[in-house]
Amino acid sequence: MEADMSDYFRHDSRTHPYSWEYLDEICETQETMFMLIRDQLPGVDEKWFIESYMRSRVRLLLDSGNPILANRSASELIFTFIHEECEGRYERGDHWGGFLPGWTGYIYALYQWLYDIPSAELVAQFPPETMERFWQPYHTICYEAAVEKIYENSVRPCSYGTSS
Repeated sequence: MEADMSDYFRHDSRTHPYSWEYLDEICETQETMFMLIRDQLPGVDEKWFIESYMRSRVRLLLDSGNPILANRSASELIFTFIHEECEGRYERGDHWGGFLPGWTGYIYALYQWLYDIPSAELVAQFPPETMERFWQPYHTICYEAAVEKIYENSVRPCSYGTSS
């Protein structure tokens, strides 16, 4: 039987913002959510959505494992965010492409939990353009290893995607 991420982190000695029992659900829901936005919000600027959502009150509540929000579906969270925080409006723009939005959503949620950093700070430190640069070298490794590599690069910045 394959162990899920919660089994991996159950014995982690670091301090986390909420129980590991919510971790899989929050990470998977955010991954799904960031993939669904292009279907549920036609013409949405995906980078705008991701940055705005990561700075939102909804995401702030999830940062601490709010049980009501942690049990909502990806579609429900999109609806809640757009209608409660954006008055039903959203910016139109380009699709980001492929599985990059979903991967970014999962990485953001896991990184936030592992390092207990507010999502608003996380997206400021690693905006979508930075995540795009991390995609190529890290999308083929497991999420946990990708987060560790991204963390290492935040302490000791890498040159992926830069021309120096």
